[in-house]
Order: sequence, then structure tokens, then C-alpha cells
Amino acid sequence: MPEYEQGLSGPVFPAGPYDYHCVDAGEKESDKTHNAMIELQLDCFNADFTEKVRVVDRLVFTPNSYWKIDSFRKSSGEKIDQHKKVSFEAEDCIDRRGRLQLKITTYNGKERNEVDYYIEPNDQAENGAQSSSLNPTPPVPQPQPTPKGTAPKSNQRF
Repeated sequence: MPEYEQGLSGPVFPAGPYDYHCVDAGEKESDKTHNAMIELQLDCFNADFTEKVRVVDRLVFTPNSYWKIDSFRKSSGEKIDQHKKVSFEAEDCIDRRGRLQLKITTYNGKERNEVDYYIEPNDQAENGAQSSSLNPTPPVPQPQPTPKGTAPKSNQRF
């Protein structure tokens, strides 16, 4: 019979930048507002890829949140065109790889990691790299130099 230790949760990484791999995504509807959203299952890796933590993030399809969808797409190397209507589905998210900033939050008395923001690669899009979801064999995440990000200013709260 399977056993587990009650109240024990997975590892919590320190706040900071990490490589991620989107291992699953599903289309859902917000319980409260009934807005369409994509729920992402992201594996985030430590610097030497010996540990990972699974983080759930949600991309909500409302004008106030389009910036986050664009940020996720940019972080995986996709070029974003301004003012272009885009069809973006859950299956478009699976197997994308990039960088993000994790933060630590507390929920029901337990610490967990959440996505603070997605990090845009310095010059990946400028060099013609495509998003990993378009490549038949996505590259293994590699450490990148400190990138310019799409982070909100430290005094802004979302």
C-alpha cells in the first residue's frame, strides 16, 4: 500500500531566477470571474539541474493580464508583434523553456514558490531563435547571463 508523510510538501527554492520547462498546460475558466485562462505546470530547475520544483502559474485572458501572456511567450524566445491578434492555446505552451523569477509565498501556513515574473532573453529573439514549442527537439535549458526582464518596478504591486 502506498504511504506518504502528512503535511510534507516539496522543496521550496530561494527567490531568484531559474530555468523552467512547461511540462503541461490546460485551458480553464476562473471560478470567480469566469475568465478564460491557461494553467501552466512549470518545472523550475536549480543552477546545476539536480533539483526541480513544480510551480503552477495561470495566464488569464483579460486586457489587464495580456502583458503576462506576452512575457511568458517572450521568455521562451518567441517574438511578439505589437497590436496583432493572436490565437494562443494550452498546447502552444507545452515544452516551452525559458527563464523566470521565483518568489516565496505562504498559503495555509506553508511556504511555496510562485512565478514572480518571466525573464526575456537578452538577444535570443534578435538572433532568429524560435520558441521551443516550434522546435521538434527543444534545447536543454542553459544558464544565461543576467537578462533584461519584464519585471515590474520594485515599488509596483500587481
